[in-house]
Amino acid sequence: MMKKKKGIFWGIEVTETLRWRGWELGKEVIKHLVLKNVHEKTQKLSYRAPSTRFFCTAFPQPITLRPGMSLSLPVVFRPIEKREYEDSICFQKAEGEFSVTLLALLPRLCLSFPAALQLPACAVHNVTETPFPVRNLGDLVTTFAWETPSPFYMVPDHGVLDPGAECMVKVVFQPKVAAGYDVSGTCWLGREKKHKRTIQLKALAKYPYLRVSVAGEEHEGAQPGMLRDTLCFGSVPLGTTVEKCVEIVNMSVVDAPCRIETAKDPWLPDHVFSCDVSQGVVPAKGKLVLSIRFQPQTAGEHSTNYFTISSAGSLLQTVLKVVGSCQGALVSLHQHALDFGRISLGESLMQTLKISNISDVPAYYQFDIDGRGSVFSLDCPCGVLEGTSTAVLKVTFRPTHPISYHRRVVCLVHHQEPIFVDFFGTCHSDTAKPALLQARHLSWFRTNAMRGLTFYPPDILSVMLKDGKLQVDEKGALMLPPEVPQDKPPKENFEANSMTEYFYDGVSCNLALFPPHVSVSPREHDFGCCVPLCKAEPLPLCVTNHTKGNITVVWTLSHGSTFQVSPEMCDIPPLKSSAFRVLFQPTQLNSLYAAELEGFAFYKVLRHYSNIQEDATICPPWCLSVSLRAHTFEAGREHFVPQYRLDVPKAFPPVAPNTDTYCSMLLSNTGTAPITFSVNQAACPSVLVKPCSGHIIPGCHKIFFLCTHPVDTVPQQLVLPLQLNSFPGYTKEVALWSCGESLLLLLEGGGNLYFKPVCIGTSSTRMYSIKNCTRLPMAFTWKIRQHGRKVLSVSPSTGILQPHEAMAQAWTFTPDKETKYLLHARVLVRRKTPDSASPRSVHYALRIVGEGALGTIRAEKEHLDFGNLLVGDLQSCNVVLLNDGICSLQYILSVEQQITEPCDPEEIHSDPLALELEHSRGTIPARSKAFVRITARPARRRQYSWAVRYALCTSTGADLRSSRAEQQPLCRVVARGVYPRLRVADACAAGSAAAISKLQLWSLFSLHTLNQYLERDLAPSELTYRVPTRHSTRLIPPVYTPLMLNFNFGAASVGSEPTLVMLLLVNQGVVPVEWAFLFPSDQKIDVEHWAEDADLSPQELHQMRVEDNELFSVSPKSGKLLPGEEEPVQLSHRHDFIGTDNLPVLMKISYGHEILLNFSGVTVDRDQPYVHFASTEHHFTPIAIGTTQPPTQIYELYNAGSVPVMFEVQLDNVLGLQRDNFQHPVFVCLTPRGEIPPGTTGHIEWLFSPLEARKYMVDVPIHILGGEPALITFQGVGYDPNAARDTETWSEVLSPSVFPGSTKLAVPGQRLGEQGSCVFLADECLQKQEVVAGCSRVWGSAAWREHPLLHHTATFRECFHL
Repeated sequence: MMKKKKGIFWGIEVTETLRWRGWELGKEVIKHLVLKNVHEKTQKLSYRAPSTRFFCTAFPQPITLRPGMSLSLPVVFRPIEKREYEDSICFQKAEGEFSVTLLALLPRLCLSFPAALQLPACAVHNVTETPFPVRNLGDLVTTFAWETPSPFYMVPDHGVLDPGAECMVKVVFQPKVAAGYDVSGTCWLGREKKHKRTIQLKALAKYPYLRVSVAGEEHEGAQPGMLRDTLCFGSVPLGTTVEKCVEIVNMSVVDAPCRIETAKDPWLPDHVFSCDVSQGVVPAKGKLVLSIRFQPQTAGEHSTNYFTISSAGSLLQTVLKVVGSCQGALVSLHQHALDFGRISLGESLMQTLKISNISDVPAYYQFDIDGRGSVFSLDCPCGVLEGTSTAVLKVTFRPTHPISYHRRVVCLVHHQEPIFVDFFGTCHSDTAKPALLQARHLSWFRTNAMRGLTFYPPDILSVMLKDGKLQVDEKGALMLPPEVPQDKPPKENFEANSMTEYFYDGVSCNLALFPPHVSVSPREHDFGCCVPLCKAEPLPLCVTNHTKGNITVVWTLSHGSTFQVSPEMCDIPPLKSSAFRVLFQPTQLNSLYAAELEGFAFYKVLRHYSNIQEDATICPPWCLSVSLRAHTFEAGREHFVPQYRLDVPKAFPPVAPNTDTYCSMLLSNTGTAPITFSVNQAACPSVLVKPCSGHIIPGCHKIFFLCTHPVDTVPQQLVLPLQLNSFPGYTKEVALWSCGESLLLLLEGGGNLYFKPVCIGTSSTRMYSIKNCTRLPMAFTWKIRQHGRKVLSVSPSTGILQPHEAMAQAWTFTPDKETKYLLHARVLVRRKTPDSASPRSVHYALRIVGEGALGTIRAEKEHLDFGNLLVGDLQSCNVVLLNDGICSLQYILSVEQQITEPCDPEEIHSDPLALELEHSRGTIPARSKAFVRITARPARRRQYSWAVRYALCTSTGADLRSSRAEQQPLCRVVARGVYPRLRVADACAAGSAAAISKLQLWSLFSLHTLNQYLERDLAPSELTYRVPTRHSTRLIPPVYTPLMLNFNFGAASVGSEPTLVMLLLVNQGVVPVEWAFLFPSDQKIDVEHWAEDADLSPQELHQMRVEDNELFSVSPKSGKLLPGEEEPVQLSHRHDFIGTDNLPVLMKISYGHEILLNFSGVTVDRDQPYVHFASTEHHFTPIAIGTTQPPTQIYELYNAGSVPVMFEVQLDNVLGLQRDNFQHPVFVCLTPRGEIPPGTTGHIEWLFSPLEARKYMVDVPIHILGGEPALITFQGVGYDPNAARDTETWSEVLSPSVFPGSTKLAVPGQRLGEQGSCVFLADECLQKQEVVAGCSRVWGSAAWREHPLLHHTATFRECFHL
């Protein structure tokens, strides 16, 4: 059941709800409400009884609970009808009230489970499961049944829960489509399903994305068309297995189940490539490691296969290409002939023969010679050569008769073609001295055999040479005269294929490279069971002479051998046969016998060297061999059990139909007894085996070579019975598959290649794959019909396809006119090493469909206006390019810039292009749009206009130097480069500077110069820091500003009220302006204390004193003004210390000017007289010459001290100037002396009366009683009113300091006599010199009206007429 939830109210712990369940009518049910004091102090509380009559409790009375104590309050429930009841008990404490709910519930169905469930993301066609609990909170046994929309399923989908019971339900999510799912599942309650609850199921299904990652797959020199995901095993030794790992990387956010499949030959189930993993799950953003094994089976074979990784229900596939080659043994002999020279009868001679294996694969070799019965024997006729090793074999020559010997011995190597070596020598006795056989005779013999001259004995050839019927060529071989025959050149000796020479000997098969000179029959014989020992029947042996000369046959028998030949020597006439008998004389029962008989046949005339007249006519002997075997096992006696190991391939190497194919087989004797073997070729006549019979001594092996000739492409299994130890029970069936491989090429798409419509003059490239479906490499060549070569090309057009390899070629379609194209090409395939038996080539047709079309590009908006942009700032937007045609278009964009306002062409010539393109090249698919991001960055305060043009790329010349004729207008972009325009519109002084006139204030703060500079273009140095920033580590930051101005706060006595100056800043531009006043500390980068310089200069110490004591302040120090907005700025100077205070302040406008303002102010002693001179120069208003009553002009003196000041003007220089001008009073001082009250401005009245139209200048000392004098330079300009007036002179004519006649002119905007009042005066009025008496400017800015400076004095507000 549900646990009661308790709450704590001011230290009282009590359950929040008291519930009654399972009650019955007419019965009282009592429950106890427990209150516990969990506080550390004694608690007092009272309560009110329930308000209804269905719940009652003890009569309310005060409750006192000590710490840790509990009280049980009984509550009685008396129901009168079948319904739910609810009431409460209210408890009161000094801190407040709390209540406990009384609830009587009817039995009901109630299942609890989450209202919503978020399932993890799942891959399409995958399954995820999320469990959640279902609890029965009701009072009844509840059945439930789920109904959910696909692809959601509930397990279990129905069930029964007892009250209070709980079960786990799983949500199974199995999506078939990638989408977001937000569905409702319904749970029906009860058997009648009248009640239900819903659960919201949310899940996301996505397609997985799998990549195959092969280490080192990106390598230089990769062939075009090779698949990127390629696992290369390289060259692997035969008989070994190499394993490499690849990673399947899941790039998606969902787990991806996958299957790994590979294509296998249906008739060759054991493929060389294998993978143990057939299916798995790649975790999200994870990887699955696969181990691929390569076990090559055929030496020299190049293997290719493809593993397909399928995911999302086989909708998505990733292909892994695996390649490898098989490295077999590479065995060679250092000598191809051993010349034993001349040896005497009864002697023996030994020579060495080196055999090497240059590969890494161990090589099994065997010389096909029985040393026991041959005059030539090897100490190690069979063995194993380890990788990259060399063995030295000893070959012994033991002649048995005084004749010439020659035997061409074959060295058989497992998985390699045979190697032939010639053993030859000559034996002399005291009476017989045959002609000496040398190496050149062997070479001449092969050439003579090709020319058909070896069937004649040497004596006949010598006569023919004498008669001129034969000649000797330059190499010493015999040849017919050139005129007989005249149409054919003499045949030369050629090196036949070793495998062909080995099989085509006229014995193993009916074919031979050369007709036999001497033949023996049979070549092998099995005496069978020879029990008793004396019952062995002789074997008749027939030797036939096919030559036209007498020959002698000599058998080289070893004494003590159980096999003997009779007669041992015999002469055979030309074209005749002679019979011999082979006798078998066993000496032991229950044994195996096997041997090889060796004989030599030679022309009889060669018995003595004196019979040879011409060395070129010497013919080497022919070696005859007969393989014999027998056994003497008694009836019922078990033959020797053979212990052997057989290494045989599963299939013949692939070849074209009607072509011979060869393979080798290795039979090793691993026991202690010899093994005889016999292959029943009659059981499988389509396979030639050599040798067919023989024996293997213990510890040795025998190498067989098999040859077959498949005639069609139908796989065929060939079975050869191999009988061991002459016992049918020891027969091993050797099964090999054989199949002819015809030229079979698979073309992608059924031989159809489709191109999308292509714009005329441009190219489209598609990859098209072809696959070699055979086990043989093939060469391919693409041929395009003549009429299609101008518009169609393929690369590569030729190449080699390895077995089962797929290769993609790049086809390029370049239409030259607006039409539909139907083109044809064909691919010719042939064998990589063609032979006469295979067809020359097979061709396959490819049909190419394409279309040439015209296209244009247009901009969605042909006119784009950036509006006003700050110089140096940038703004970007997208240009939408539309392609309404049916073909994709490759474009190149170019921009042409124009400045529409007058400017110096040389000045803007070096400016960079102010409009940048994010990319100037691109491709727009058919019926699509593309976005090009453009960025405008004006470099000057000018009006910019850019013409954006495009040119379509062509296959012949797609560069940015496209001619204007090829470029088409796209859109026009305009922008105006602007500077932030901030100016001081008005100024006002208060505090200690309240008496300073408006004109003096503008002069003290150089506001005219400041405004003029703010109107100028920016200097490059001002954009070093475009926004206010800390950029210096020094107390006095370096100055980069081109302008420095003085902000002179004047002077005042120590302790007087601060000098306040109010500047009204107005944004007169079209862009927002951000401004800031940066004190030196605002520009300094904070560094660690240890990095600061402890030695400070006097200037730095003075600056630190000014900043630390906040003698100068600006409020606010920064701000932002929208176009047309204005804001007052208060500048103040506190007079706390006597002396001159200076502080460099940088006025910085973001993306605008920066000006260094030198804040300066003077503080004097309270009793010290001090007159503040704003400047040492004063300019009078220009006066026209001939003026009879010049106006009175004033020069102002400001008493900054707290005591009255007496001044006196010394006029000696003025009188001197008068004398120089014919006693004409050019300058007249009307008030040469006077007194200035403290904190007020005194006026010195002057008259300026020029005599000539020129500039007058005089230095006048002004003495201050008790103070320091000043030397002021007064200047005035006289002008001719009838002459042309320059702008500068004329602007000075109406100076506000001019008093017409004897009447004093007031400063504009200020009432006469109001020296203590402060009135704002617009800068425009001062520039235009509008004299407005008794008029003040009425300001509408709320910020200006509410500025604290307006409330500084009572007279300050009276200055405004609002």
